[in-house]
Amino acid sequence: MSKPENITVEISGMSCASCAQRIESAIGNTDGVSESIVNFATRKATVTGSVPAEAIYKIIEDLGYNVVKEETPSISEEEIAQAEWRRFLTSAILSVPVFIISMFMIHFKFSDLCQFVLTTAVIFWPGIGFFKNALKQVRHWSLGMDSLIALGSGAAYGFSVIIFIKGGSGLYFESASIIITLILLGRFFESKAKGKAGEAIKKLMDLQPKSARVVRDGTTIEIPINEVQIGESLIIRPGEKIPVDGVITEGCTSIDESMLTGESMPVKKVESDKVFGGTVNTTGMIYIAAENIGADTVLAHIAKLVADAQGSRAPVQRLADRVSGVFVQIVISISLLTLGAWLLTGNSFSEAIIPAVAVLVIACPCALGLATPTAVMVGTGRAAGAGILIKDATSLELAHKIKTLVLDKTGTITEGKPRVTDLFHKADGEKETTEIGTEEAKNLLHILGSCEQHSEHPIGKAIVNYVRDLGIDINIVKEFQTVTGMGIWASYNWSTVLIGSEGLMEKNKIDVSGLKQRAVEIKSEGKTVAFMAIDNDVKAVIGIGDMVRKTSESAIKRIKEMDVEVVMLTGDNEIVAEAIGKKMNIDTVHANLKPSDKSDEVKRFQQNGKVVGMIGDGINDAPALATADVSFAIGTATEIAMEAANITLVKGDITKAWDALRLSRHTMKIIKQNLFWAFGYNVLAIPFAALGLLNPMIAAGAMAFSSVSVVTNSLRLRRFKLGSDKK
Repeated sequence: MSKPENITVEISGMSCASCAQRIESAIGNTDGVSESIVNFATRKATVTGSVPAEAIYKIIEDLGYNVVKEETPSISEEEIAQAEWRRFLTSAILSVPVFIISMFMIHFKFSDLCQFVLTTAVIFWPGIGFFKNALKQVRHWSLGMDSLIALGSGAAYGFSVIIFIKGGSGLYFESASIIITLILLGRFFESKAKGKAGEAIKKLMDLQPKSARVVRDGTTIEIPINEVQIGESLIIRPGEKIPVDGVITEGCTSIDESMLTGESMPVKKVESDKVFGGTVNTTGMIYIAAENIGADTVLAHIAKLVADAQGSRAPVQRLADRVSGVFVQIVISISLLTLGAWLLTGNSFSEAIIPAVAVLVIACPCALGLATPTAVMVGTGRAAGAGILIKDATSLELAHKIKTLVLDKTGTITEGKPRVTDLFHKADGEKETTEIGTEEAKNLLHILGSCEQHSEHPIGKAIVNYVRDLGIDINIVKEFQTVTGMGIWASYNWSTVLIGSEGLMEKNKIDVSGLKQRAVEIKSEGKTVAFMAIDNDVKAVIGIGDMVRKTSESAIKRIKEMDVEVVMLTGDNEIVAEAIGKKMNIDTVHANLKPSDKSDEVKRFQQNGKVVGMIGDGINDAPALATADVSFAIGTATEIAMEAANITLVKGDITKAWDALRLSRHTMKIIKQNLFWAFGYNVLAIPFAALGLLNPMIAAGAMAFSSVSVVTNSLRLRRFKLGSDKK
């Protein structure tokens, strides 16, 4: 059995959410399709299954819509908006004289003829698209918003033409022309707003340079970005964007990685460090070897994640989708009932046609269809700009319901890298000191770094990094041995050096009583202790710990202030776990857990009826992340491609999880506002129209701007303040 594939199809010709719902239903009912999502806001269908793309294209085209294929240039919202603006201007120029003649009751010899000619031009020129689409929809039994507009304006126009030919009075040409004009204006504003809502992906892809400077056969040449090959050497000058992912082979610099991480401070980079396409080289000239190009770059992965999230459906949208699916048929039925009711109550046809037309044009399934996806588009785009990659709309929605947030310790609350935190040594006269400026202290550090440089153990590397950061040189040690599970032995300038645990000292009968109390204090803080002895004389005790991230304490405090319970799960021992938990003010701490144990703990919280979020490093926490309702992975840029979690916090910390929770809550607030006004608008407006309290022209303007108001409300998310904005 073949593995289901995802097919993304761009569709043109959709005029409302009813169109999207109809296409989605037709595709979804096809054998071999397991899931079908059609997003009216992005004009794209995402289909999962074993059906070939050509079959999907045929279903869409058979319904009267068009498929934008690979060989066909994609039309942007900006281009659509420009086209709508031209149609609106044409319609407005033709409609204004009709409106003036009618509203001010200006009568001259050819006034009725003038209205007829100008309105006919509106119908068959800028407005002809509505009628063509309506004809397609009727032919395929697929009524949409264009059908309502065509029926409404067409009814007013047709009735007026009949009266005009008979030479009677009571023309409604102005209603027909102004309806089309106002709706075209509304669609222009809607396209402009939708373009802003979808700017995130465009901005991401604009970050990648169009060309690269490569070294070929000893010569530097500039080539298009798509011609760069893996392994090629590229030159990046100060101020230039890095074209592809790679590794520095020569030079050092600082890189602005804000497009990945949301952090404004440049990151220092030296030889062997990785760099990523779209980031900016700020200071020195560097040479890099290309590692990932095209769709394999981190930037491309981010763009795909954002696009997938914007094309997905949030559960809250289901009710709106169900309503949109039958909305047009309901509106037409109400319009016919309105017409019949007015006629049955003794009104003339000319009096009855106006409220019936108003019902047709006041209805707006577009607002229902845009309420959720536009907010999701803007919200996920805003998050991506801050280094928060949200996988789908479901995760964005569900995050606001989180009541228990489970945190891993190592790499989440802490940095995940052991560092030297304490150093006590014996100076002359056996006086204990922590001063590292003395000559004796510098000499001890020199010996420490020299002996540990050959160690592969994380503690050894932490000691070497500590010594080097202090600017102390280290020498090569010729004799070196690892004492498994205890430490190292080395010979330095004819002296025997032992660095390691208390057990290593005891094994070699070395007295550590002079520094024993310090060792106990270091252990009580959950840190690892190492002793250093030279020629069987203990010289120093070193504390090594995984440092708590500077932002962890404040972020946890803020999350708890959101009425979210914070829990820490760790595989580390109880002493370390309790020390960190106490420092972070976390009440519930579980230690000595295997990956499967963490998963079981998450299930236990879920069984108590709580929506659980889990933050981990995405590797040893994988079972718990998979079990959680919403999983957050604090990852490096290279881990983004794994797409292991619902939400990835790029090179981030718990502060970004706090941002994600806040953004989720605010996005849901916007969605609920949109749905309230979209539903409320129709519930209130249709009865007013049916009772004759709304002129068709006013109805057309209100309908057009209802969609604009929903999109505009969603755009407020672009200004939502995140933690990274305050740096």
